[in-house]
Amino acid sequence: MRRLIAILSLLLLPLPVAAQEVRSLGEGESPPASIDQIAWLAGSWQGTGFGGESHESWLPPVNGQMAGIFHQSNDGELRFYELLQFVPRDGSLVLRLKHFNADLSGWEDNSAETAVEFPLVAIDGDTAYFSGITYSRIGDDEMHIHLRLSSNGETRIETFTFTRID
Repeated sequence: MRRLIAILSLLLLPLPVAAQEVRSLGEGESPPASIDQIAWLAGSWQGTGFGGESHESWLPPVNGQMAGIFHQSNDGELRFYELLQFVPRDGSLVLRLKHFNADLSGWEDNSAETAVEFPLVAIDGDTAYFSGITYSRIGDDEMHIHLRLSSNGETRIETFTFTRID
């Protein structure tokens, strides 16, 4: 019986903090980095997040940048898109994105200055920490994204679990 309790207690332990960690840049500068360090993202990924089905696809790097697209469906209905890009800035990287409704009407206005930006905080092996979002490769065909969301004074982490589909 003790052995069964010990096994069950191990199953109930939370994931390691590092696996779910979302960092903030704070006052410091982003560390030196190049797109080659996250080129493993290139390809198509399918998974879950926001209580539904999520897809994210990344084109291979071109001139130090990567372009991607994300879309979210819930109960078979497309909810929104994101147009994403990793771009170099001051010897480091920034994740930039814009949101679009299912009809392609934008959430942010059309100027380039209104893209949501996540500057790089650190890259540690197969995990890239941007300020507010973390991309983590788990083996060759699995990826987790941890996104910090704040609303009405409350903060939570939304985790997306993806499998490579190409």
